[in-house]
Amino acid sequence: MARQSFLASPCIRRFFVAKKACLPFFFLFLLTACTESSDPETVVFPRDKELYAIFPNDPMLGDSIEAHLSTGVMMYVHPGGHYTLSFQVDSTHEAPQMQLFRFYRLQNGEKYGMSKLETLEPEVSKGRYVFSFDCEENEKANWGLTLVEDDDYYQGKTTDIKFEGSGSYSNHLSLNLISVGLVDPIEGVPNLDSLARLLVRAFRKGYKSFVIDTIYVRHAENHPTLGSKYPSNKHWHAGSSSEDMTLAELGGWPEKGVKEALDIVLVHRIEELDVLGYAGLFSANLTGTEESTVIVGSHVLTSSGERALSADEIVKVAIHETGHFFGLKHTTSTLADLESYNDLSILEDGFEDTPSCPDLLKSGLYKKGNASGSVDYYMPGRFKVLDKRAFGVVFNEADCPDAYLFMFPVSSEKTMKEFSKQQLKVLKQNLSLIPH
Repeated sequence: MARQSFLASPCIRRFFVAKKACLPFFFLFLLTACTESSDPETVVFPRDKELYAIFPNDPMLGDSIEAHLSTGVMMYVHPGGHYTLSFQVDSTHEAPQMQLFRFYRLQNGEKYGMSKLETLEPEVSKGRYVFSFDCEENEKANWGLTLVEDDDYYQGKTTDIKFEGSGSYSNHLSLNLISVGLVDPIEGVPNLDSLARLLVRAFRKGYKSFVIDTIYVRHAENHPTLGSKYPSNKHWHAGSSSEDMTLAELGGWPEKGVKEALDIVLVHRIEELDVLGYAGLFSANLTGTEESTVIVGSHVLTSSGERALSADEIVKVAIHETGHFFGLKHTTSTLADLESYNDLSILEDGFEDTPSCPDLLKSGLYKKGNASGSVDYYMPGRFKVLDKRAFGVVFNEADCPDAYLFMFPVSSEKTMKEFSKQQLKVLKQNLSLIPH
């Protein structure tokens, strides 16, 4: 029987109190002092206490974005990126304006506020309103927007929304494989260097729209400033060995040629039942600190103890989670995905060349709770790789037309082999947005 795993997904709703934002799970805000706009116009702040987030070049934004675009959504932007947001013209209303906002930390360090950046007028192209803007921040930031009509929220329809981004950063990428704590022998490779060679070969084969330059092998105990925190003689359990399950402080390894690379952090296991690995959806940070890591376990905690992953499993999990890191959703949504998105319209990823598997939603996979029914098996804001066998569900992946794609949510020896052409195009677009 092939070893199998399955993956849950992130909550993309974000919370703020009018002009004051609460710290969500994986926000990375621009921590600079900002002042409120002095424009004489009426400033129309986002209305709701809960905001949906949109990611660049995501072809499946969902009905909730259409319903909330006028009254406020969030978006992720990167330095030097050029962005357009467009939707179909509603001829029953005048063209709206778009007001852009920046989030920033208040002095107490716990709450966030918003300041108005600018007001944009749309161009009309092929029956669509098109708003264009550039990000002139110094680092990754979160912006908000509202649509305004007569000093109030735009009342027209906002359908077929597209949020597109392009940048000028290189399509070259290096990898950091960072081991944490004691690493047991891994089936299929004699040592960590061999695992790294297997990993870089698989990344070069899978990520065809990238140029994977090289891979560096680093050991957390050798970190120039943090090494003493990560002893090499003890297994590292992400989630219990330290408060930060993401080990974000190990991202952006402070060494020339290594810093601005994709940080794949290998731990003994993740201290949550049946979790193999995880990454944030569109984490898109290659310079360290928050949201800069992809976490993979060499073992998985199960209800009967733990089991070791083979080298091939570890590599497959790393490739899949990296797809989420650069903004790809599952080809078929799972029940956990739908709960995280809080949008039942997002049943698949939106690409025309990635079929979906409706039977997956009917299979019973990805239900929440452990044996006692007391624990959720997904973390808001994170895609997590879970062990399918934990639920004892019989599911034939061969019946799914998307099973061959890396972003299919169930992995086995017969699934997850490649990205589609459209997925590869978006991966390249999103890499071009990320400073590295």
